[in-house]
Amino acid sequence: MGLAKDRMAGVFRGGPTLFEGGRRPRDGLQPIVLGNSVYAFDEETGRVGHGLSGSRAIRALIDLNPFLADLSRVTRRELTSAMSTRQSCRNDQLRGSVGSAVHIVLSGCVYEESSYGEDTTVRIHGSGAVLGIAEIFHPDLHAPTARCLNSTLTLTIPLARMRSIVDHNGVIGAALGKVLADQLVTAERVYNRRSLLPEQRLAGLFVHLLDRCAVPCTRYGRMIEGPSQTDLADSLSVSRATIENALKVLRECDLVSTGYRRYRFPDERELALFGKVRTLSQTVTGSAEVQ
Repeated sequence: MGLAKDRMAGVFRGGPTLFEGGRRPRDGLQPIVLGNSVYAFDEETGRVGHGLSGSRAIRALIDLNPFLADLSRVTRRELTSAMSTRQSCRNDQLRGSVGSAVHIVLSGCVYEESSYGEDTTVRIHGSGAVLGIAEIFHPDLHAPTARCLNSTLTLTIPLARMRSIVDHNGVIGAALGKVLADQLVTAERVYNRRSLLPEQRLAGLFVHLLDRCAVPCTRYGRMIEGPSQTDLADSLSVSRATIENALKVLRECDLVSTGYRRYRFPDERELALFGKVRTLSQTVTGSAEVQ
């Protein structure tokens, strides 16, 4: 299907409306971040409904952000009022030579590359990531470069100002420490599973990206858009040819269909099982739960 159709803001898979009448969804419906909006997800059927737009979508993205959601409403409001909203396009650079700033990713897909000597490490971040978090606590660290892989929405604040806020607010510092720990754990669980076959590692990465970076898809509810095969190869520290072969296996198993920097998944549950992902996760196609 065409890109415009996949991104349409209408009904996805015939689901119900999110926050009808300004109220929370009825029982069985959960909010789910897709692209730069928030939709209603039915856990029982795996169906995705109408989404929010404009300022309502931004408020919902802030309230649902894993880092910001851990803060009290008052603390969250104080922190976000000190930050500016930044909408970025594919290939826009967020960090590196563009200056020192901290970005809280509300939605989108971000490629982050850090170097140590001649070695480089690549991670793909999405909703809930805090870019620049390590430098908040360690001023001498060299800032990784970060660029957008698709349309990305962040809350941005100068690094020096964020350090000052953390110095005066231990609650925010503790919440950032939790995010840093989560990002380290994710690196081990998602990127460093070297005992598995490449196609299994790639399937596991796709499951992770669906949870953090998904955009709307008319046919399956959600999909991944943005990373190239080279980006995927860099993040798993393998060659592009290895990724091409892994995608061929996943296609033959009917676990993925691919387009230009787009990846659609007929059954997310089967994808997770193939990738040996055993963590409970919100899945849209197939079963609503990964066993």
